[in-house]
Amino acid sequence: MGFSSSCSLFKHHLIISFIINIAIITISHVNGCFTSIFSFGDSLTDTGNLHQLSLSESKKLSHFDFPPYGRTFFGYPTGRCSDGRLVIDFIAEDFGLPFLPPYFGGENGKPTNLENGVNFAIAGATALDDVFFKERGIHNPLTNGSLGVQLGYFKDVLPSFCSSSS
Repeated sequence: MGFSSSCSLFKHHLIISFIINIAIITISHVNGCFTSIFSFGDSLTDTGNLHQLSLSESKKLSHFDFPPYGRTFFGYPTGRCSDGRLVIDFIAEDFGLPFLPPYFGGENGKPTNLENGVNFAIAGATALDDVFFKERGIHNPLTNGSLGVQLGYFKDVLPSFCSSSS
C-alpha cells in the first residue's frame, strides 16, 4: 500500500478516534440516562464481529482468536483486538450496561436480544465503502465492513425498536 493510501486510512482512523473521545467526554455528564448503546467502528470497538464473520465465511480463525488476545481480562480470546477490554467495554460498564454483543454473535449469526444495544464494529473496517478502494486498485483483505455497511445492519434492526417507519 502506498504512502498516500496509508495516510488516507490513518486520517479516517483519527477521525473515528476523535469522535469516540468526544462521545466519552459528552456522555460522562449524563450517566444514567441511557439504556442501550449501538457501536460502529473498526478494531478499536469490535467485540467479536470479525471473529464471527471469519468463522461463517472461511471457517478460518484470525490471529485475534488466539493468545495473547483476551488473556488480561477475559482469560481467553474473545475476538477483540486486545488482551482485555476495549474502550466500548468501559463505556458500557460506566453506564451500568452489559458488554455489547457483536452483531454477528447471536443465533443464526444475528443478535437475539437488542435491549441493551449491539456492536456493529468490524476490525479492518473503513469509513469509505469497498467500492471506493476497488476503483483505485486498493484491496482490503480483511473485510467490507465499512461504516456504510454497518449503518445498513443498523437499519435492518431498527424495525425491532421502532413502531413506525418515521
